[in-house]
Amino acid sequence: MSSTALRPRVIALLADVDTTHPAGPQQLHHLDGRVFTDAEYDLVADATPGEISIAVEYRLPGVYEGLGNSHRAAKANIDRFMKYAVHAPDDSVDAVLDLITDEDWAEVERLSALHCTLRTLDED
Repeated sequence: MSSTALRPRVIALLADVDTTHPAGPQQLHHLDGRVFTDAEYDLVADATPGEISIAVEYRLPGVYEGLGNSHRAAKANIDRFMKYAVHAPDDSVDAVLDLITDEDWAEVERLSALHCTLRTLDED
């Protein structure tokens, strides 16, 4: 797998890890209490740093208030993407993109442009 490829199902799975479960890292659980299957363990073990980063950002809604405006726009796009990633029929970004409604696409484009503009302003 290319290091730049993102797998929506891996991101969704990582975002669904219950990090507060008493079993701790010895046995991973979903947020709803289900134990991870062997196949799910294999996916998590093969996660890329980019996939982990996106899952962490998605899972931490409480940090939203502390983010700058450019990061808020980026997080809003991650949230929109994750809304569809859990329903993708296979493990490809294209499958997720095929599910996104025209209304959400318009919002993704708006937020992407806003993020780029704000990030440029932050760098100045």
